[in-house]
Amino acid sequence: MKFLFSILMLVFFNTQAFSCALCALMTPTAHIFLNFKTQNSALTKIEVSWYFSDNFTNLTKQGYDFNSNSKLEPDELKEISFAMLSYVKDKNFLMNFEYYDMPDGDALNIEGNFTNPQILIENSKLVFKFEQNLNIKLQENRVFKIIANDENKYFNFTFLNADSIELNSNLYATFNSNLNATFASIQSGKIPKTKQKSLSTLLDESDIDKIDKPGFFEKNAINSLENLKALFVSLNDLNFAVICSIIFISFLYGFFHAAGPGHAKILTTSYFMANGGSYLKSFLFSLKIGFFHILGAFLLVVVSMFVIDIVANSLNNETIILTTKISAILIILIALFMLITKIKNLSNKYENSCGCKFCNTPPIKDQKSAIFINNISFKKNNFIKFKQNSTKTSSKNEWLIAFSSAIIPCPGTILVFLLAFNVKSYFSAFLSAFFMGLGMASVIFIAAIFGTSINKFTNSKLASLKIYVEFLGLGIMIILGVFMYVISDKLGIL
Repeated sequence: MKFLFSILMLVFFNTQAFSCALCALMTPTAHIFLNFKTQNSALTKIEVSWYFSDNFTNLTKQGYDFNSNSKLEPDELKEISFAMLSYVKDKNFLMNFEYYDMPDGDALNIEGNFTNPQILIENSKLVFKFEQNLNIKLQENRVFKIIANDENKYFNFTFLNADSIELNSNLYATFNSNLNATFASIQSGKIPKTKQKSLSTLLDESDIDKIDKPGFFEKNAINSLENLKALFVSLNDLNFAVICSIIFISFLYGFFHAAGPGHAKILTTSYFMANGGSYLKSFLFSLKIGFFHILGAFLLVVVSMFVIDIVANSLNNETIILTTKISAILIILIALFMLITKIKNLSNKYENSCGCKFCNTPPIKDQKSAIFINNISFKKNNFIKFKQNSTKTSSKNEWLIAFSSAIIPCPGTILVFLLAFNVKSYFSAFLSAFFMGLGMASVIFIAAIFGTSINKFTNSKLASLKIYVEFLGLGIMIILGVFMYVISDKLGIL
Protein backbone atom coordinates (compact mmCIF):
# COMPACT_ATOMS: atom_id res chain seq x y z
CA MET A 1 0.00 0.00 0.00
CA LYS A 2 2.83 2.42 0.85
CA PHE A 3 4.53 1.62 -2.43
CA LEU A 4 1.30 2.29 -4.35
CA PHE A 5 0.93 5.60 -2.51
CA SER A 6 4.49 6.51 -3.46
CA ILE A 7 3.79 5.84 -7.12
CA LEU A 8 0.63 7.96 -7.00
CA MET A 9 2.56 10.80 -5.39
CA LEU A 10 5.19 10.47 -8.08
CA VAL A 11 2.52 10.87 -10.74
CA PHE A 12 1.31 14.00 -8.95
CA PHE A 13 4.81 15.51 -8.86
CA ASN A 14 5.27 14.56 -12.51
CA THR A 15 2.07 16.38 -13.53
CA GLN A 16 3.08 19.49 -11.63
CA ALA A 17 6.56 19.47 -13.13
CA PHE A 18 5.36 19.51 -16.71
CA SER A 19 3.18 22.57 -16.12
CA CYS A 20 4.67 25.67 -17.50
CA ALA A 21 3.42 29.01 -17.46
CA LEU A 22 3.60 32.44 -18.40
CA CYS A 23 5.23 30.70 -18.79
CA ALA A 24 4.68 29.55 -15.69
CA LEU A 25 1.59 30.07 -13.82
CA MET A 26 -1.15 30.12 -16.42
CA THR A 27 -2.15 29.32 -19.98
CA PRO A 28 -4.69 32.09 -20.59
CA THR A 29 -7.87 31.79 -22.62
CA ALA A 30 -8.36 34.72 -25.00
CA HIS A 31 -12.06 35.45 -25.50
CA ILE A 32 -12.30 36.80 -29.05
CA PHE A 33 -14.90 39.31 -30.18
CA LEU A 34 -15.25 40.17 -33.88
CA ASN A 35 -16.73 43.39 -35.21
CA PHE A 36 -17.53 43.37 -38.95
CA LYS A 37 -17.17 46.69 -40.80
CA THR A 38 -18.88 47.07 -44.18
CA GLN A 39 -18.93 49.62 -46.96
CA ASN A 40 -20.83 49.52 -50.26
CA SER A 41 -21.94 45.88 -49.86
CA ALA A 42 -18.41 44.73 -49.08
CA LEU A 43 -16.74 43.53 -45.92
CA THR A 44 -13.80 45.91 -45.58
CA LYS A 45 -12.52 45.28 -42.09
CA ILE A 46 -12.79 42.88 -39.16
CA GLU A 47 -11.93 44.40 -35.81
CA VAL A 48 -10.50 41.66 -33.60
CA SER A 49 -10.36 41.94 -29.80
CA TRP A 50 -8.81 39.38 -27.45
CA TYR A 51 -10.19 39.77 -23.92
CA PHE A 52 -8.26 38.27 -21.03
CA SER A 53 -9.45 37.50 -17.52
CA ASP A 54 -8.84 39.66 -14.48
CA ASN A 55 -6.63 36.89 -13.12
CA PHE A 56 -4.36 36.88 -16.15
CA THR A 57 -4.36 40.69 -16.17
CA ASN A 58 -3.18 40.74 -12.56
CA LEU A 59 -0.56 38.10 -13.28
CA THR A 60 0.78 40.14 -16.20
CA LYS A 61 0.79 43.20 -13.99
CA GLN A 62 3.26 41.47 -11.67
CA GLY A 63 5.90 41.51 -14.39
CA TYR A 64 5.20 44.86 -16.04
CA ASP A 65 4.12 47.21 -13.25
CA PHE A 66 7.61 48.68 -13.11
CA ASN A 67 6.75 51.55 -10.76
CA SER A 68 4.65 49.26 -8.53
CA ASN A 69 1.61 51.53 -8.40
CA SER A 70 -0.78 48.63 -9.10
CA LYS A 71 -1.65 50.08 -12.50
CA LEU A 72 -0.54 49.33 -16.03
CA GLU A 73 0.35 52.71 -17.49
CA PRO A 74 0.87 53.56 -21.19
CA ASP A 75 4.62 52.89 -21.19
CA GLU A 76 4.09 49.56 -19.40
CA LEU A 77 1.29 48.58 -21.80
CA LYS A 78 3.68 49.39 -24.63
CA GLU A 79 6.15 46.83 -23.28
CA ILE A 80 3.39 44.20 -23.07
CA SER A 81 2.35 45.03 -26.63
CA PHE A 82 5.95 44.62 -27.80
CA ALA A 83 6.18 41.21 -26.15
CA MET A 84 2.86 40.11 -27.64
CA LEU A 85 3.72 41.28 -31.15
CA SER A 86 7.13 39.63 -30.98
CA TYR A 87 5.28 36.36 -30.59
CA VAL A 88 2.24 36.68 -32.89
CA LYS A 89 3.36 38.83 -35.82
CA ASP A 90 5.25 36.03 -37.58
CA LYS A 91 2.43 33.56 -36.86
CA ASN A 92 -0.36 35.39 -38.73
CA PHE A 93 -1.56 36.71 -35.37
CA LEU A 94 -2.47 33.10 -34.51
CA MET A 95 -5.57 33.37 -36.71
CA ASN A 96 -6.79 31.99 -40.02
CA PHE A 97 -9.46 33.63 -42.19
CA GLU A 98 -11.27 32.09 -45.16
CA TYR A 99 -14.65 32.15 -46.88
CA TYR A 100 -16.75 29.96 -49.16
CA ASP A 101 -20.16 30.01 -50.82
CA MET A 102 -22.89 27.54 -49.93
CA PRO A 103 -23.66 24.89 -50.84
CA ASP A 104 -20.62 23.65 -52.78
CA GLY A 105 -18.16 26.51 -53.03
CA ASP A 106 -14.45 25.95 -52.46
CA ALA A 107 -12.89 27.63 -49.44
CA LEU A 108 -10.71 30.62 -50.31
CA ASN A 109 -8.00 31.71 -47.90
CA ILE A 110 -7.82 35.35 -46.83
CA GLU A 111 -4.26 36.61 -46.46
CA GLY A 112 -3.41 38.34 -43.21
CA ASN A 113 -3.38 42.12 -43.56
CA PHE A 114 -3.22 43.26 -39.95
CA THR A 115 -2.99 46.85 -38.74
CA ASN A 116 -3.32 48.93 -35.56
CA PRO A 117 -2.24 46.36 -32.97
CA GLN A 118 -2.45 47.63 -29.40
CA ILE A 119 -2.77 46.50 -25.81
CA LEU A 120 -5.43 48.22 -23.70
CA ILE A 121 -7.11 47.94 -20.33
CA GLU A 122 -10.92 47.86 -20.54
CA ASN A 123 -13.00 47.33 -17.41
CA SER A 124 -9.92 46.06 -15.55
CA LYS A 125 -9.22 43.47 -18.27
CA LEU A 126 -6.22 43.23 -20.56
CA VAL A 127 -7.30 43.50 -24.21
CA PHE A 128 -5.27 42.90 -27.36
CA LYS A 129 -6.80 44.59 -30.40
CA PHE A 130 -5.93 44.61 -34.08
CA GLU A 131 -7.66 44.88 -37.46
CA GLN A 132 -7.82 42.51 -40.43
CA ASN A 133 -8.20 44.56 -43.59
CA LEU A 134 -9.95 43.01 -46.57
CA ASN A 135 -12.34 43.82 -49.40
CA ILE A 136 -14.74 40.94 -50.03
CA LYS A 137 -18.20 41.26 -51.53
CA LEU A 138 -21.09 40.40 -49.24
CA GLN A 139 -23.69 38.10 -50.74
CA GLU A 140 -26.28 35.63 -49.55
CA ASN A 141 -25.05 32.15 -48.51
CA ARG A 142 -21.46 33.33 -48.23
CA VAL A 143 -19.77 31.97 -45.10
CA PHE A 144 -16.74 33.40 -43.34
CA LYS A 145 -14.75 30.87 -41.32
CA ILE A 146 -12.34 32.19 -38.68
CA ILE A 147 -10.09 30.00 -36.55
CA ALA A 148 -7.71 30.97 -33.73
CA ASN A 149 -5.00 28.50 -32.77
CA ASP A 150 -1.64 28.59 -31.02
CA GLU A 151 0.44 25.53 -31.91
CA ASN A 152 2.76 26.27 -28.99
CA LYS A 153 -0.21 26.18 -26.59
CA TYR A 154 0.60 29.47 -24.90
CA PHE A 155 -2.95 30.64 -25.52
CA ASN A 156 -6.31 28.97 -25.60
CA PHE A 157 -9.11 30.61 -27.56
CA THR A 158 -12.87 30.86 -27.57
CA PHE A 159 -15.16 33.12 -29.59
CA LEU A 160 -17.78 35.34 -27.96
CA ASN A 161 -19.85 36.08 -31.07
CA ALA A 162 -23.27 34.43 -31.16
CA ASP A 163 -26.62 34.88 -32.90
CA SER A 164 -27.14 37.57 -35.57
CA ILE A 165 -25.86 41.05 -36.39
CA GLU A 166 -27.02 43.49 -39.05
CA LEU A 167 -24.53 44.25 -41.83
CA ASN A 168 -26.63 46.60 -43.98
CA SER A 169 -30.27 47.17 -44.87
CA ASN A 170 -30.48 43.90 -46.84
CA LEU A 171 -27.97 41.52 -45.25
CA TYR A 172 -27.19 40.15 -41.83
CA ALA A 173 -24.67 37.66 -40.44
CA THR A 174 -25.43 34.76 -38.10
CA PHE A 175 -22.56 33.49 -35.98
CA ASN A 176 -22.07 29.87 -35.01
CA SER A 177 -19.13 29.70 -32.61
CA ASN A 178 -17.55 26.55 -31.27
CA LEU A 179 -14.53 27.04 -28.99
CA ASN A 180 -11.67 28.32 -31.17
CA ALA A 181 -13.67 28.55 -34.43
CA THR A 182 -16.59 30.64 -35.60
CA PHE A 183 -18.67 30.66 -38.78
CA ALA A 184 -20.45 33.81 -39.94
CA SER A 185 -23.16 32.97 -42.46
CA ILE A 186 -24.45 35.85 -44.61
CA GLN A 187 -28.21 35.91 -45.18
CA SER A 188 -30.63 38.36 -46.75
CA GLY A 189 -33.92 39.68 -45.44
CA LYS A 190 -35.06 40.75 -42.01
CA ILE A 191 -32.67 40.05 -39.14
CA PRO A 192 -33.97 37.37 -36.71
CA LYS A 193 -35.16 38.26 -33.23
CA THR A 194 -32.18 36.45 -31.72
CA LYS A 195 -29.80 39.36 -32.08
CA GLN A 196 -26.28 39.25 -30.66
CA LYS A 197 -26.10 40.45 -27.07
CA SER A 198 -23.90 43.30 -25.90
CA LEU A 199 -20.20 42.68 -25.43
CA SER A 200 -20.41 43.11 -21.65
CA THR A 201 -23.21 40.54 -21.46
CA LEU A 202 -21.26 38.08 -23.61
CA LEU A 203 -18.23 38.46 -21.36
CA ASP A 204 -20.29 37.92 -18.22
CA GLU A 205 -21.94 34.81 -19.65
CA SER A 206 -18.59 33.39 -20.76
CA ASP A 207 -17.38 33.01 -17.15
CA ILE A 208 -14.10 34.50 -18.31
CA ASP A 209 -12.78 34.96 -14.78
CA LYS A 210 -13.50 31.36 -13.79
CA ILE A 211 -11.64 29.75 -16.68
CA ASP A 212 -8.27 31.32 -15.86
CA LYS A 213 -8.63 31.11 -12.10
CA PRO A 214 -5.20 30.39 -10.56
CA GLY A 215 -4.69 27.48 -8.21
CA PHE A 216 -4.02 27.70 -4.49
CA PHE A 217 -0.22 27.85 -4.75
CA GLU A 218 -0.22 30.26 -7.71
CA LYS A 219 -2.70 32.60 -6.00
CA ASN A 220 -0.71 32.75 -2.78
CA ALA A 221 2.55 33.25 -4.68
CA ILE A 222 1.02 36.20 -6.54
CA ASN A 223 -0.39 37.73 -3.33
CA SER A 224 2.93 37.34 -1.52
CA LEU A 225 4.82 38.99 -4.36
CA GLU A 226 2.31 41.85 -4.48
CA ASN A 227 2.72 42.46 -0.74
CA LEU A 228 6.48 42.33 -1.05
CA LYS A 229 6.47 44.85 -3.90
CA ALA A 230 4.28 47.22 -1.90
CA LEU A 231 6.64 46.87 1.06
CA PHE A 232 9.70 47.79 -1.00
CA VAL A 233 7.99 50.76 -2.66
CA SER A 234 6.99 52.23 0.71
CA LEU A 235 10.35 51.43 2.29
CA ASN A 236 11.72 54.48 4.10
CA ASP A 237 13.91 53.06 6.83
CA LEU A 238 14.65 49.63 8.16
CA ASN A 239 13.37 48.71 11.59
CA PHE A 240 12.69 45.44 13.32
CA ALA A 241 9.06 45.26 12.18
CA VAL A 242 9.97 45.93 8.54
CA ILE A 243 12.76 43.35 8.60
CA CYS A 244 10.40 40.73 10.06
CA SER A 245 7.81 41.55 7.39
CA ILE A 246 10.38 41.19 4.61
CA ILE A 247 11.56 37.86 6.03
CA PHE A 248 8.06 36.44 6.48
CA ILE A 249 6.63 37.54 3.11
CA SER A 250 9.79 36.54 1.23
CA PHE A 251 9.72 33.07 2.76
CA LEU A 252 6.04 32.70 1.87
CA TYR A 253 6.66 33.72 -1.73
CA GLY A 254 9.58 31.31 -2.05
CA PHE A 255 7.52 28.48 -0.59
CA PHE A 256 4.42 29.00 -2.75
CA HIS A 257 6.51 29.73 -5.85
CA ALA A 258 8.36 26.43 -5.47
CA ALA A 259 5.19 24.53 -4.54
CA GLY A 260 3.51 25.59 -7.79
CA PRO A 261 4.27 24.23 -11.27
CA GLY A 262 7.96 23.66 -11.93
CA HIS A 263 10.57 21.10 -12.84
CA ALA A 264 12.74 21.23 -9.71
CA LYS A 265 10.49 19.02 -7.57
CA ILE A 266 10.29 16.13 -10.01
CA LEU A 267 14.01 16.39 -10.75
CA THR A 268 14.84 16.27 -7.04
CA THR A 269 12.42 13.41 -6.36
CA SER A 270 13.72 11.30 -9.23
CA TYR A 271 17.37 11.99 -8.28
CA PHE A 272 16.92 10.84 -4.68
CA MET A 273 14.68 7.99 -5.78
CA ALA A 274 17.58 6.73 -7.89
CA ASN A 275 20.37 7.41 -5.38
CA GLY A 276 18.86 7.61 -1.92
CA GLY A 277 20.36 9.72 0.83
CA SER A 278 20.03 10.99 4.38
CA TYR A 279 17.98 13.88 5.78
CA LEU A 280 21.13 15.97 5.99
CA LYS A 281 22.01 15.22 2.39
CA SER A 282 18.47 16.14 1.30
CA PHE A 283 18.59 19.38 3.30
CA LEU A 284 21.96 20.45 1.88
CA PHE A 285 20.79 19.62 -1.65
CA SER A 286 17.69 21.79 -1.25
CA LEU A 287 19.84 24.66 0.03
CA LYS A 288 22.03 24.37 -3.07
CA ILE A 289 19.01 24.79 -5.34
CA GLY A 290 17.81 27.82 -3.37
CA PHE A 291 21.30 29.34 -3.50
CA PHE A 292 21.69 28.90 -7.26
CA HIS A 293 18.17 30.23 -7.90
CA ILE A 294 18.94 33.46 -6.05
CA LEU A 295 22.42 33.78 -7.55
CA GLY A 296 21.06 33.43 -11.09
CA ALA A 297 18.49 36.18 -10.54
CA PHE A 298 21.09 38.48 -8.96
CA LEU A 299 23.55 38.08 -11.83
CA LEU A 300 20.81 38.69 -14.40
CA VAL A 301 19.74 41.92 -12.68
CA VAL A 302 23.34 43.14 -12.37
CA VAL A 303 23.99 42.51 -16.05
CA SER A 304 20.69 44.15 -17.04
CA MET A 305 21.42 47.24 -14.95
CA PHE A 306 25.01 47.81 -16.00
CA VAL A 307 25.09 46.64 -19.61
CA ILE A 308 23.88 48.87 -22.42
CA ASP A 309 20.15 48.70 -23.22
CA ILE A 310 20.50 46.82 -26.51
CA VAL A 311 22.39 43.98 -24.90
CA ALA A 312 20.14 43.99 -21.84
CA ASN A 313 16.95 43.79 -23.89
CA SER A 314 18.37 40.96 -25.94
CA LEU A 315 19.48 39.23 -22.76
CA ASN A 316 16.05 39.57 -21.16
CA ASN A 317 14.30 38.17 -24.23
CA GLU A 318 16.61 35.19 -24.59
CA THR A 319 17.64 34.42 -21.02
CA ILE A 320 14.82 32.00 -20.23
CA ILE A 321 15.29 30.14 -23.52
CA LEU A 322 19.07 29.92 -23.13
CA THR A 323 19.08 28.88 -19.47
CA THR A 324 16.38 26.30 -20.09
CA LYS A 325 18.45 24.74 -22.88
CA ILE A 326 21.57 24.69 -20.69
CA SER A 327 19.60 23.22 -17.81
CA ALA A 328 18.06 20.53 -20.02
CA ILE A 329 21.41 19.50 -21.54
CA LEU A 330 23.06 19.29 -18.10
CA ILE A 331 20.22 17.19 -16.71
CA ILE A 332 20.40 14.77 -19.65
CA LEU A 333 24.20 14.44 -19.49
CA ILE A 334 24.29 13.95 -15.72
CA ALA A 335 21.48 11.40 -15.82
CA LEU A 336 23.21 9.49 -18.63
CA PHE A 337 26.50 9.52 -16.71
CA MET A 338 24.75 8.23 -13.59
CA LEU A 339 22.97 5.58 -15.65
CA ILE A 340 26.22 4.33 -17.21
CA THR A 341 27.95 4.34 -13.80
CA LYS A 342 25.12 2.35 -12.24
CA ILE A 343 25.25 -0.22 -15.04
CA LYS A 344 29.02 -0.60 -14.58
CA ASN A 345 28.59 -1.02 -10.83
CA LEU A 346 26.17 -3.88 -11.39
CA SER A 347 28.99 -5.90 -12.93
CA ASN A 348 31.06 -5.55 -9.73
CA LYS A 349 29.49 -8.07 -7.36
CA TYR A 350 32.14 -7.80 -4.63
CA GLU A 351 31.03 -5.54 -1.77
CA ASN A 352 33.09 -4.17 1.09
CA SER A 353 32.52 -6.06 4.39
CA CYS A 354 30.29 -8.52 2.61
CA GLY A 355 30.83 -11.09 5.36
CA CYS A 356 32.58 -13.69 3.22
CA LYS A 357 35.34 -15.83 4.72
CA PHE A 358 38.03 -13.86 2.91
CA CYS A 359 36.96 -10.61 4.58
CA ASN A 360 36.91 -12.26 8.00
CA THR A 361 40.08 -14.36 7.63
CA PRO A 362 42.65 -13.54 10.39
CA PRO A 363 46.27 -12.72 9.50
CA ILE A 364 48.36 -15.73 8.41
CA LYS A 365 52.08 -16.01 8.94
CA ASP A 366 52.69 -18.32 6.01
CA GLN A 367 54.40 -16.32 3.26
CA LYS A 368 52.39 -17.73 0.37
CA SER A 369 49.15 -17.37 2.29
CA ALA A 370 50.17 -13.87 3.30
CA ILE A 371 50.75 -12.97 -0.34
CA PHE A 372 47.31 -14.34 -1.13
CA ILE A 373 45.72 -12.39 1.71
CA ASN A 374 47.61 -9.22 0.75
CA ASN A 375 46.31 -9.60 -2.78
CA ILE A 376 42.77 -9.74 -1.44
CA SER A 377 43.53 -6.80 0.84
CA PHE A 378 44.82 -4.85 -2.16
CA LYS A 379 41.60 -5.49 -4.05
CA LYS A 380 39.60 -4.62 -0.96
CA ASN A 381 41.44 -1.30 -0.52
CA ASN A 382 40.94 -0.53 -4.19
CA PHE A 383 37.24 -1.12 -3.71
CA ILE A 384 37.21 1.25 -0.74
CA LYS A 385 38.97 3.87 -2.86
CA PHE A 386 36.40 3.25 -5.59
CA LYS A 387 33.61 3.84 -3.06
CA GLN A 388 35.31 7.05 -1.90
CA ASN A 389 35.65 8.25 -5.47
CA SER A 390 32.01 7.35 -6.06
CA THR A 391 31.06 9.49 -3.07
CA LYS A 392 33.03 12.42 -4.49
CA THR A 393 31.43 11.87 -7.89
CA SER A 394 28.00 11.75 -6.25
CA SER A 395 28.71 15.07 -4.53
CA LYS A 396 29.70 16.64 -7.84
CA ASN A 397 26.54 15.24 -9.41
CA GLU A 398 24.48 16.87 -6.67
CA TRP A 399 26.05 20.27 -7.30
CA LEU A 400 25.49 19.92 -11.05
CA ILE A 401 21.91 18.72 -10.61
CA ALA A 402 21.19 21.62 -8.23
CA PHE A 403 22.80 24.07 -10.65
CA SER A 404 20.93 22.77 -13.69
CA SER A 405 17.67 22.81 -11.76
CA ALA A 406 18.02 26.37 -10.50
CA ILE A 407 19.72 28.41 -13.23
CA ILE A 408 16.41 29.32 -14.88
CA PRO A 409 15.82 32.77 -13.33
CA CYS A 410 12.89 33.34 -10.98
CA PRO A 411 10.76 36.34 -12.08
CA GLY A 412 9.79 37.19 -8.51
CA THR A 413 13.38 37.27 -7.29
CA ILE A 414 14.41 39.37 -10.28
CA LEU A 415 11.62 41.84 -9.53
CA VAL A 416 12.61 42.10 -5.87
CA PHE A 417 16.24 42.82 -6.77
CA LEU A 418 15.16 45.48 -9.29
CA LEU A 419 12.84 47.20 -6.82
CA ALA A 420 15.35 47.09 -3.99
CA PHE A 421 18.18 48.37 -6.18
CA ASN A 422 15.99 51.22 -7.41
CA VAL A 423 15.35 52.39 -3.85
CA LYS A 424 19.02 51.77 -2.95
CA SER A 425 18.12 49.18 -0.32
CA TYR A 426 20.69 46.51 -1.09
CA PHE A 427 20.53 44.90 2.34
CA SER A 428 16.76 44.46 1.97
CA ALA A 429 17.25 42.90 -1.45
CA PHE A 430 19.67 40.26 -0.24
CA LEU A 431 17.66 39.63 2.93
CA SER A 432 14.53 39.08 0.87
CA ALA A 433 16.34 36.92 -1.68
CA PHE A 434 17.93 34.81 1.06
CA PHE A 435 14.60 33.96 2.66
CA MET A 436 13.01 33.41 -0.73
CA GLY A 437 15.70 30.83 -1.28
CA LEU A 438 14.93 29.22 2.08
CA GLY A 439 11.24 29.09 1.21
CA MET A 440 12.04 27.39 -2.08
CA ALA A 441 14.50 25.06 -0.37
CA SER A 442 11.85 23.90 2.11
CA VAL A 443 9.67 22.60 -0.73
CA ILE A 444 12.63 21.00 -2.49
CA PHE A 445 13.58 19.37 0.82
CA ILE A 446 10.14 17.73 0.99
CA ALA A 447 10.59 16.44 -2.57
CA ALA A 448 14.04 15.09 -1.68
CA ILE A 449 12.70 13.31 1.41
CA PHE A 450 9.92 11.82 -0.70
CA GLY A 451 12.43 10.45 -3.22
CA THR A 452 14.68 9.13 -0.46
CA SER A 453 11.72 7.42 1.21
CA ILE A 454 10.88 5.57 -2.00
CA ASN A 455 14.50 4.45 -2.29
CA LYS A 456 14.66 3.25 1.33
CA PHE A 457 11.27 1.54 1.15
CA THR A 458 12.19 -0.46 -1.94
CA ASN A 459 15.60 -1.26 -0.43
CA SER A 460 14.13 -2.67 2.78
CA LYS A 461 10.74 -4.03 1.75
CA LEU A 462 11.03 -4.67 -1.95
CA ALA A 463 14.73 -5.35 -2.48
CA SER A 464 14.09 -7.15 -5.76
CA LEU A 465 12.54 -3.96 -7.20
CA LYS A 466 15.21 -1.56 -5.90
CA ILE A 467 17.29 -1.52 -9.06
CA TYR A 468 14.20 -0.98 -11.21
CA VAL A 469 13.11 1.98 -9.08
CA GLU A 470 16.60 3.47 -9.38
CA PHE A 471 16.52 3.09 -13.16
CA LEU A 472 13.01 4.57 -13.18
CA GLY A 473 14.31 7.64 -11.34
CA LEU A 474 17.13 8.12 -13.84
CA GLY A 475 14.71 7.56 -16.72
CA ILE A 476 12.43 10.30 -15.40
CA MET A 477 15.41 12.66 -15.17
CA ILE A 478 16.31 11.99 -18.82
CA ILE A 479 12.70 12.42 -19.96
CA LEU A 480 12.44 15.67 -18.00
CA GLY A 481 15.63 16.99 -19.62
CA VAL A 482 14.41 16.11 -23.12
CA PHE A 483 11.03 17.69 -22.39
CA MET A 484 12.63 20.92 -21.15
CA TYR A 485 14.86 21.14 -24.22
CA VAL A 486 11.93 20.60 -26.58
CA ILE A 487 9.82 23.35 -25.01
CA SER A 488 12.72 25.79 -24.47
CA ASP A 489 12.11 27.64 -27.75
CA LYS A 490 8.51 28.23 -26.71
CA LEU A 491 9.32 30.18 -23.55
CA GLY A 492 9.77 33.65 -24.99
CA ILE A 493 6.23 35.04 -24.73
CA LEU A 494 5.44 37.81 -22.23
